[in-house]
Parts: sequence; C-alpha cells; structure tokens
Amino acid sequence: MNEFMLVEINTERCLLRPWRVEDIPLVPPLADTRDISWNTSFRFPYPYDEEAAKRMIQWSRDGAGENKWQFAVSSDGELAGGCGAIRGVGVEAHTATVGYWLGTAWWGRGLATEMVAALIRYMREETDVEQLSASCFGWNPASRRVLEKTGFAHEGVRRGVVRKWGRTTDLWMYGRPL
Repeated sequence: MNEFMLVEINTERCLLRPWRVEDIPLVPPLADTRDISWNTSFRFPYPYDEEAAKRMIQWSRDGAGENKWQFAVSSDGELAGGCGAIRGVGVEAHTATVGYWLGTAWWGRGLATEMVAALIRYMREETDVEQLSASCFGWNPASRRVLEKTGFAHEGVRRGVVRKWGRTTDLWMYGRPL
C-alpha cells in the first residue's frame, strides 16, 4: 500500500486525509453548486454528480504521494471540501500547483486558510517540492486573501484569460518557496 494513503493531518478545526472510495457519495451534496464551480476550473464540473466524484477520486489516487497530494478536508466530523497539490513536469518538477475548495456552508470561517496552511506544512516537511504556485479568478477576492495569509506572494495578473459561463475575468498568479 502507498504510504501516502495513510496520511492524516490534524489542525485545530480540520482533518486532511487522502480521498477514499467511500467519499464518492459524500462529495456531490457538498460540491454540486454553481457557487463553488464559479470559482474553479472546468476540471470541477457543474453539475457535480457521483460520476464526477468517482473520476476525481480515481484521478487523485493515480500518482498519489509522488506527483499528486490530494486531500479530503473534514471539520466537525463532516466533509467540508478538498485541497491538494500537483507536481509540475519537466523543468518544473521541483514545483507544485496548489488548489482548494470548500462547501458553501464552510465559507467565511477561516477554514480555507487553515487547510492551505496545513497543506503547505505537509509539502515542506514531507515532499521534495521546493516551490508552490496557485492562481485564482479576479472575481474571487476571498481566495486571494487565503493565499496571501498563507505566505503566497502576488506574482502577476493575466488580464482577461479566464472565461466562464459567458463572463471574462483576470487570473491572479501567486507563488511561494517552501
């Protein structure tokens, strides 16, 4: 068994652990909302059904602990969202891109900052990754605050490169060394 599949990261208010097949029916009730999908790439579909959850969990387990570190995040014993990192390729193999999401009931509580901080600590202490990057859409200032609170530096803005559901916005780029 892959050692990564046994990882558990406890913070003050949440638990991060690798996604499990048993999570499949728990994801759609949490993730099936335009509010979450609005702020994520097309890899996070709307509507979000059990097939989407199955694909995501299967994808998260392929290369787990080597090229992907994907975590289910729970708080108060309930699935709250997810976060993770994906290793860069080629000359960027020493880097990883961070992503995260929370169910809308968990928004505004500081939980995203807590889980991203825990992910950063894990990546620094348990992997050979040296640099993290992240991005967020221009219409999502809350995500920018999460990145800034967890030590990411604003590296630039790609103007008008995000188009979703007929609207266009900027893509804010962030990075941080580990």
